Amino acid sequence: MIIKIKHPLRIQDKEVTELTIDFDKLTGNDFIMAEQEVRAMGDTTPTVFLSMKFQAALAARCLGVPVDDILALPGNDFRSLIVPMTNFLLN
Repeated sequence: MIIKIKHPLRIQDKEVTELTIDFDKLTGNDFIMAEQEVRAMGDTTPTVFLSMKFQAALAARCLGVPVDDILALPGNDFRSLIVPMTNFLLN
């Protein structure tokens, strides 16, 4: 899935405005590590799939960037990335 954002995100020393999310590359370990990361950030959402921090952490793992880069995106870009993550997790 390709997601277009207005404000560039730096990935591997390149600024990009098209993000490729490949859900098939995620492993169970990615889910566990993303959950541990957001729990360490203080996220107490009972069902982690509903947490936007978890969704951001999982997106960050897909993209190979720190979760802070995802959390720092402007609102519209963040939403453009999180909505497909939500759909993936809740379908």
